Amino acid sequence: MNRILIIEDDPAIRNAISDVLRLEGFEVLLASDGEEGLRAATREDPDLILLDIVLPKRDGYEVLRCLRADKVLAPVLMISAKGQEIDKVLALELGADDYLTKPFGMAELCARVKAQLRRAQIAQGPTLRGIRSLGPFRIDLDARRVTRGDPDSDQDIPLTRTEFDLLALFLSAPGKAFAREEIMKQVWGYERLPNSRTLDNHIFELRHKIEEDPKHPKWIQSVRGIGYRLSKA
Repeated sequence: MNRILIIEDDPAIRNAISDVLRLEGFEVLLASDGEEGLRAATREDPDLILLDIVLPKRDGYEVLRCLRADKVLAPVLMISAKGQEIDKVLALELGADDYLTKPFGMAELCARVKAQLRRAQIAQGPTLRGIRSLGPFRIDLDARRVTRGDPDSDQDIPLTRTEFDLLALFLSAPGKAFAREEIMKQVWGYERLPNSRTLDNHIFELRHKIEEDPKHPKWIQSVRGIGYRLSKA
């Protein structure tokens, strides 16, 4: 049984989500502030974390930063009334896997939770392995590490889990135009979500880490009307 940790200070929202997830067959853990949530995440080893941003003691951004610094790799789905693009981008930069703006429907929440759990399960199976090169970058697919430069004087390029998964997918078929739906299915576990900018936000962040000029990308190119591809150049 998958264990889901809900870090949410509003008791009505926390209990509503908890009731729905339990009906779906999940074991649910609850935390009402950031510090309690951090303790539960490190002690209970949840399979997925639902994390609000506005929390007592430590806000969701700080909690997320601490989780990733402590190598807690469970998928994190942010749930927040903060719906500006900058809020979503910051959460993704810090290592969130998805972002859902309040108010939301419980059916969509459950769909996203299940998609993240499927994705985590797929990531444990057979994947592209070995070391790949991309211009000045060296991508170690087994160690999930990206470096720039030669092996003796390399510079680490810190990618989030989702950014690395995107890069690994593109590396599996350089030059191929991946449809948005295919990327969403391979990386997130679902084919489409209405009004979702999740993919574009992650591509935006990935480009800023590996492109010399993110506004005119050399490596990760947009394919109009389709999606994205990795240049062979």
